[in-house]
Amino acid sequence: MIERATTVAPLLAAGALFLAACGGPAQTAAEKPRGVPVRTTTVIQRDLPSDLVLNGTLRPRAQVQLVAEVPARLMRVLRDEGARVSQGETLAVLDDTDYRLAHDRAKAVLAVADANKAHAVAERDRAESLVKTGGITDKDRLSAEVSLQVAEASTAQARAEAAIAAVQLARAKVVAPFSGRVAKRFADPGAMLASGVPLFTLVDDAVLEFRATVPSADWSKVQVGAAVDVTVDALPGLSIQGKVARVTPLVEERTRSFEAVVEVPGRKELVGGLFARASVRVGMVKDALVVAPAALVRDGADPTLAEAFLVAAGKAEKKTVTLGIEGPDAIQVTKGLVAGDVVVINPPTALVSGAAVEVQNGVPGNAGT
Repeated sequence: MIERATTVAPLLAAGALFLAACGGPAQTAAEKPRGVPVRTTTVIQRDLPSDLVLNGTLRPRAQVQLVAEVPARLMRVLRDEGARVSQGETLAVLDDTDYRLAHDRAKAVLAVADANKAHAVAERDRAESLVKTGGITDKDRLSAEVSLQVAEASTAQARAEAAIAAVQLARAKVVAPFSGRVAKRFADPGAMLASGVPLFTLVDDAVLEFRATVPSADWSKVQVGAAVDVTVDALPGLSIQGKVARVTPLVEERTRSFEAVVEVPGRKELVGGLFARASVRVGMVKDALVVAPAALVRDGADPTLAEAFLVAAGKAEKKTVTLGIEGPDAIQVTKGLVAGDVVVINPPTALVSGAAVEVQNGVPGNAGT
């Protein structure tokens, strides 16, 4: 019996050593539970510009549709879509044969009327001379006066007809009413056009207008002449400086909003119809307490309230904070946090107040940096 016990004891000792080496119960009990991995930022104080962000659409300053002003066949198209044109430049030519002949006829009628008027003037002058010498009666002199008046009226009518014919002839050429760019062409050479048929859409893109609907609560914030930074979603990295050109002096009762118009200098990258955002500088808050937007959890019910997770002693504590103005990279906190507080960025959905956390980014970052 003594020999058997002596044999079993070494086996038990070897088994214990094996379990310890494989991470047995002794090692598991010694491990500390890990916290929720998080990244953090620091609440700081700095000057925060107060901007009003507006969403809207860029439009050309002027846009017109050029139509055929007279019925005729389209002979030539001189400018196509995308072409830049100058004011008064010919864009298309219509068949002017009928209008040219009509103009020539009107000029001939005017020449006849002028000749008749000259003859009537001579007859009137002769009649006035004869009536003084008794060669004709006053009735004959009066008849000469009436003939001159009829000749003058005929001349005026012929001159008007010639002017109308000249205008109709000129309308056989489609010209640009202002400098700009051809945005659309609607007809091809050879087409028979009726009066009023569209030929081109012409836009003046030297200056673009950004139009946005603004809530009536911001009426006092938008001032004519205020500086504006405009960005376009379709052109990342592009920022254009503009200014508030007009503010409609009326708030729509149905929407409780008004329209603001921002003028932006034209650029080759910009075209009408692009969706854009305008940041209007309306003020500056000195020494504002700010935090990164990613540190706030908002439910949308109240835009002035949010929740943040404060990190202290390795644990997260949920805080309800009151918000002030919002900038693109930082949001003002008016209540709930103090400068130097470390808060969680993009809090995980599993994070709860009192949970242990493990900071992953080492040194907390600063809001707005």
